Amino acid sequence: MQIETEYPILFLSDASSNLTVPPYAGQAFATATSDCLCFSVLSYVVGASVVTVIDQECASGKVMFSGTIESSTGVLTVTDSASFRHLNIPVPPGRVTVDVWADHDSHPDWVSIKLGKIRNYWGVRLGSWPGSA
Repeated sequence: MQIETEYPILFLSDASSNLTVPPYAGQAFATATSDCLCFSVLSYVVGASVVTVIDQECASGKVMFSGTIESSTGVLTVTDSASFRHLNIPVPPGRVTVDVWADHDSHPDWVSIKLGKIRNYWGVRLGSWPGSA
């Protein structure tokens, strides 16, 4: 998903409204609390960053974050600073492992987010839709 945001920051957090934003959000590529990860992207004046959520290791780039996020609702969401939800991802409730890769530590053209578990509603593994090669 290509995301254009006013400010060069996105959040991966539980879908509930009760989350703790990292106090130093934006001062490093990624900062986190127990239920919210803040990470850098390009602002719209520079261009858009491509953000991909995956369930496997990223083949390139540099690991920028490894940790866990608490998901009490079973849904993690990617939001911007205006609280716009760009993406909702179903996950098992509880702690979810998160690894983040990017091509640059302050102005990434792309960011890949690997989640330890993504819930499967349709009996299809992420990235392998019926009829696809």
